[in-house]
Order: sequence, then structure tokens, then C-alpha cells
Amino acid sequence: MKRGFSIAVACVLFIAPALAQTPKLKDVTIRGYVTEFRSPTDFDIEDYRIARDQVLALDFENASPDITFELGDIRVGVELEIKGSLNEQSGELKARSVKVDLEQFKSIKQTAFVSVRPEGIQLLDGTWGGELRADGQLIRITNATAVVFKPTKREKKLAEQKGKANAAADDEEAAEPLKSLDDVTIGMAMTYEGKRDRDTGRILAERIEFASNDLEDGEAKMWKSLKTSVKPAQGLKAGELKIDQIGKFKLVPDADVQAYVTNLGQRLVPAYQRDLPVDDPRKIPFQFHVVQDDAVNAFATPNGIVVVNSGLMEMLENEAQLAAVVGHEIAHATHEHTWRQQQYHKKARFGIALAGIVAAAYGIRSSADMATLVNGAIVSGHQRALENQSDRIGLQYMVDAGYDPRQAPAVWKLMAKQNGVSATNFFWSNHDNEPTRRSYLMNELKNNYRDTDYSQFRMNADEYSRIKAAVVEANGKKKKIKVT
Repeated sequence: MKRGFSIAVACVLFIAPALAQTPKLKDVTIRGYVTEFRSPTDFDIEDYRIARDQVLALDFENASPDITFELGDIRVGVELEIKGSLNEQSGELKARSVKVDLEQFKSIKQTAFVSVRPEGIQLLDGTWGGELRADGQLIRITNATAVVFKPTKREKKLAEQKGKANAAADDEEAAEPLKSLDDVTIGMAMTYEGKRDRDTGRILAERIEFASNDLEDGEAKMWKSLKTSVKPAQGLKAGELKIDQIGKFKLVPDADVQAYVTNLGQRLVPAYQRDLPVDDPRKIPFQFHVVQDDAVNAFATPNGIVVVNSGLMEMLENEAQLAAVVGHEIAHATHEHTWRQQQYHKKARFGIALAGIVAAAYGIRSSADMATLVNGAIVSGHQRALENQSDRIGLQYMVDAGYDPRQAPAVWKLMAKQNGVSATNFFWSNHDNEPTRRSYLMNELKNNYRDTDYSQFRMNADEYSRIKAAVVEANGKKKKIKVT
């Protein structure tokens, strides 16, 4: 009997290690940017190590006869969709198919706003050359780049009133070559066109237009339509934030929490905005509020009302991560994304464009009208470009305020840990999943901050832990107290 028992135990001890080493495989689809490259059959997307067969064929989206792409063209920064079998123990993803959206290699046209005096370019022999840091990235200008100043509608009207003959000229004819960087002032709009270099990640500019950034009548009306009122807390009763056209929100009843997020937000607002006089029509009257909502979300309105959910603060681990989210939302306002989206879809109602911010932030998917909204005016290639811009500009706001920008992609690692890899429109996004967002930010850090000394930046985890505990406590009180 004893001998038989000993043999049985020996068998178990022999078999158990083999069972423990059996990999757990899971079919997944991820979409993201290549963050490390070793070979066309061995590369990383975020934390996934991609392996595949040499004979694997590529599939393409938005194919174009003037754009070619082969397996050997895979490199850091290229966006891919991978379907395959994931070894959850090792993180290796054995690819069955690789899809490439060739839209990423087409010409880019984007508008940003000048936040600091441009440096790195100079005028020689009548043409501009050098590298310009703008829109959160590096833009290369050569003697083939057209660099011009374009008058606005207001400036054209003034010129017409003065009787200038070319006042009614079309946009291309009205633009004049830029003669000096002294003509470029802080707050101006800058529209650049070009293609991204596959090897360096730089934008190779074909044309750059500078223009005054006038507050258009329609945009001013949009701001006024979003009137905000705040009812302060009364004893144990939570205060209330009301935003016209959007809704009402219960505020976290802790003054320290509200002050903490407000101070953080104001540090992230770009200096040129902070320095504008109160009566300047272009000054955005930023407000920051923490509301009682367990959903891990945040959103911003065109006139600078930034709303942060308590559930988001409970998930994040340090102040730099909160700065990444708030900076991203500030960028939506400073870069006029709702107004620009509305102009891009001129036949779409403003209410649709505005509701898209909140619907995406709160994950609304069920009703037919929201489905129409998400699939129509909001989720589009143009919207995705604006979302990526907020990621880039948000990184720059973090750096300017002294926060470690590496914590921005860390937010998406936490999201994946909490929710798994899933399709999402989180933070007004049209990205497919968490690896897409994290890998995009990782590549932006490599392309634009590769020589940065990260030791100078802070995360401020200790102070954030204190505030986070206050949020948790306030939410606990909320569950025990009836708030009307």
C-alpha cells in the first residue's frame, strides 16, 4: 500500500510541471503602432511580441495605386491590425493575419495653434529650411516647402473696405510668402500639409500656412450656449454642476479634491492662454470639476469646462497620469475640436457634434440615435486625426508643466488591466483598443522626446494617494447618503 502511494505521488510530481508549462492561448485582434522592431517577423506592439511566418500575406485598407507597402516596410511607428493566437503567459502573439491601413501614408493636413515663438527654421535665398516643433511633433521644412501667410475673413473684409484690388481673390492667391518669423505671433493658426517619413517619424512639409486665429461668430455663440452654473455643497448634500445642452452632474463633496484638480488643470493650460487678458475673446475660461460617477471617464466642452469622473481618479496611480488625461481634454478645447468637427460636417447639427463628446466619454452605445451619432458625424477619419492631436498636444502640456510624459501611455496599461482589450470610444476616441492608444503615445515619445532627460519630471504619487483616498471616502459617503 505504501509503495503504491509513493508511486502515485511520484507520477503526480512528474506530470505537474509539464501541465504548469502548458501555455494558455487566446484568439485576439489588436490594432496598434509598432513600438519595437527586430525584423519583419519579430516586432512589438505595446506589450505584445508579434511573431509570424515569412509567407504570411498582408491585407490592406484604403489601398491607393500611388502607395506601396511590403512586409519589409514594417518598422517602428507603422500602424497594424493583428489577428492571431496570444500566449497570455509569455505575451507572444502568433499572427495569422496582418492588415495595414494605407491611409497613414497619405498626405496629412492638420491645423494647430502657435503656442511659442517658432525656432529652428530660417530664411535663406528666398526659401525656408530647418525643423519646426509644432502640434506636438517635429516638422521638417525644405526649399520645396511653401511657407505662406493667409489672411482671414476679417482681414479680407478690412482689405476690401480699404479698396485693395486683391481682396476678393481666392484662398491660394490671397496667401503671401512669409517674409519673417516676426510676422508669426503667439496664438496664430498654423496649417501644415505633408507626409510622414516612415524612418524618422518627422512630417515632411509640402506647405505651411500661418493665419490669425479670429473667434468666429458661430464659435462665440457655441461658447455662450454652454452656460455653466455650480450649486455649492450644503452640509452632507453634494453640490451640482449644470452645463446647458449637456446635463447635470453631482460634484464630489470635498473642497480639497476640487481645489487639487483645479490647480493641476490650471498648470496644464498653455502659458499663452493663461497670459491672455480676461476680456480677450480668444481666452478660454477654463473650469475643472470632479463629479460623482464610477465610470472611468473625462470630457471637455469647447469653452473649457473639464469634467473628471471620480471613477477615473480611483483607477489612476499618480498625479502625472491624471495630468495626462486632463491635458488631453484641455487640448480638445484649445484646438477647437468641436468647432472644427462641426465645420467639417457642415450638414450635421451642432447638437450631434457636441453630444458626441459626452456620448463617447460615457460609452453610450444602446440607442439608435447614439448609434447614428457615433457612426456618422463623430467617428470618422477627421475625428481620429483630432483625437491623435489631443494625445500629442497633451504630452506637450505635461512636459511644459513638469510631469513625466511616460505616464500617459501608462494610463492605457491601467485601462487594459481593468477592462481588458476591447473596442472603445473612451476620451472621445475612434481608436479600436487600449494597445492602439498606448502604442501611439509610446511612439510619440520616441519620435519627439527621444533626447529628453526624464529625471527632471515628477509623478507626485504620494500627494495623489491622499487625494485619491479623499475621493474614495467621498464616494463611500455618497452611497450612504441620499442625494436629491
